[in-house]
This record gives sequence, structure tokens and C-alpha cells, in this order.
Amino acid sequence: MKKSILGILSMLILLLPAILVQGQGGNATAKKELPVTTKSKAAKEMALKGVNHFLNIEFASAYEDFSDALKLDPEFTFAQVFMSFLTTGETAKSYAKKALKSAKNKTEGEKLFASLVDEKNNSREAGTEIWSKLHKMYPDCNLSQNFYVVTRASADERFAAAQEYIKKYPKDAWMYNTIAYYYMNEKKDMESAKTNFEKYIALYPKGSNPYDSMGEYYLNNGDLENAEKYYTKSLEIYPFSTSSLNALEKIKTEKNKDKVSN
Repeated sequence: MKKSILGILSMLILLLPAILVQGQGGNATAKKELPVTTKSKAAKEMALKGVNHFLNIEFASAYEDFSDALKLDPEFTFAQVFMSFLTTGETAKSYAKKALKSAKNKTEGEKLFASLVDEKNNSREAGTEIWSKLHKMYPDCNLSQNFYVVTRASADERFAAAQEYIKKYPKDAWMYNTIAYYYMNEKKDMESAKTNFEKYIALYPKGSNPYDSMGEYYLNNGDLENAEKYYTKSLEIYPFSTSSLNALEKIKTEKNKDKVSN
């Protein structure tokens, strides 16, 4: 997508979650992962689906997943926090208030996580500090490690952390998107960017965002035909992708200009 998860962080850097998710391989019982308290196993499973959609920039689907999770467990702190990310205005404030209240009876990690939506922590510095604490407390939680990557201060630091993350979690699709954008936008290494976008597609072939990202790769390189192909594929999977819709309009405009000039 034009806005990779790294780009989205310019808006949501203070609000991104860490949760208990078993990493790729290994025994999760011996790992230090943030506990997620819910009375409903189904609610937790629904929330994990929501996280996957969120990280892959499929926010409408994520909203539905977390909404369904809260129907099963209205006191599910993790889902309440996420709903505060996915809504705006008074609705977002309401979910934040509920999350802070429900977290009082949860674990210390969940209390710290919920504190991300506390108004007193509404600054980049406060959010970064909370993420640093979560990173140290739960070094084996792949999502807390994911957002440790994207909250590093500089592009080079984020890139180095992303490389380490991929070594640890080689099947986590969204990180290849993050690192591909670094290659494309920071290093101007188009070959490496393409390789990582292709890896993203291979690991998440049923998602919309991988094709949107590859569409942007081709668009940035002036290949309108391939860009149109991948953006169209993105919309076949998720018809509401504004990034793909806007890009196709841009491609249409460029093609019309070429016709006029010829």
C-alpha cells in the first residue's frame, strides 16, 4: 500500500498494540509474551484475525473483527484499545475510557498497553517510552517486537531492527512490506524493494495490500501497465482500497495525457 505500516505510524505511532501471539516456531510456553485476558477463546481468536488485518492495512476488516470480539467479551481490554484506534472523535474516547477501566483488573502488561490510549500519554515521547517498556518486558512477543522496529528514531535504525525481526520471524508477511518501502524510498534500491514486495505477496497472497504495494512499486518506476495490473488485483480482493482506487485514477489520467500528446 502507498502507506505501509511505517507510514501509518505517522498517525498511529502512539496507539499501536502488542499482544500475545505465538511466534513462528518454538515453544510459546517458555516465552515472555504479553498476556491477553479474555473470558472467550473465540473472542481472542477473532482479535488475532483483527491484528492481522490491521497490520496489513485492511482497517475495515479489522474493525469488524474487533467489533465481533467485543460482542463475545464486552470487557476485552485489548479489543477495546484497538477499537479506539479504528474509530474517531467521541467514539474513540469512549473505547479508550472503557479500555482503561477494564485494564484495572488485568495484568501489569495489559495495564501498560492500555495506557497508550490515556490522554496524558498523548505525545510521541510518552508513546515511545511505553513501547520501550513493553519491548523489554515481552521480548518474545512478535507484535511488540514489530512495533519496536517501527518506533526507532531513524530510518537506518528501523531498517536494522527490521532485518533482525525477519531473522526471528521469517514468516511474518507485513515486515517484508516495511523493509521493501525502506529499500524503495530511502535506499533507492529498486531490485531489493521488488524482492521484498514479492516476498510479501508470497506470504500473504489472499490479502489486498501486497498487490497494492507492488502496484506502487511499478508506478514509482513508470511502468503503468504493471502498476494497473497489481492495483486491479488489489481491488479484486478488497474493493474498498482507497489507495488502489486513487492510484488507478492517476494511471487513467496519465494514459489520457499520453493519448492527447500523441
